[in-house]
Amino acid sequence: MNPAPSPELESLRHILTRDLQVLAKEVLATPDNALWSTTDGVTNSVGTLSVHLCGNLRHFVGHLLGQDGYIRLRDREFSRTPIPKQKVLLEIENTRKAVNQALLHLDPDMLNAPMPSPPAHHEGRSVRFFLMQLSCHLSRHLGQLNYLRRILEANTPT
Repeated sequence: MNPAPSPELESLRHILTRDLQVLAKEVLATPDNALWSTTDGVTNSVGTLSVHLCGNLRHFVGHLLGQDGYIRLRDREFSRTPIPKQKVLLEIENTRKAVNQALLHLDPDMLNAPMPSPPAHHEGRSVRFFLMQLSCHLSRHLGQLNYLRRILEANTPT
């Protein structure tokens, strides 16, 4: 049996799963014909950012910390091939569940351990640092896709 989660882990779990629910609301609010669209100066669509965020969290939290067997295909996260909105929403929900389970069962002593298999620029960082970094990454992209969704909405004739 795992020790009780620490308040820090509970906070990170709450923030990440809450923000994944916000991501789902943003995807739902994006018109189907705009999910894979961008505008001048914007590289990634709402759909692309959503798939990327899920792949990132599923890999680092679900797979590396939760050992759920997820295999990341990062190149597919940035594919320009649209997938149905319902499939994106399902991936967000699966990601929310994976993050929730991984952090619910993570031994708090692991927070001080080095993050397993991080990108080279985060080599030697602790699990604690990396979870905070993942939360910031999710938040940054949520802001980007929220602005993009609203710009696309404003530019769509009614």
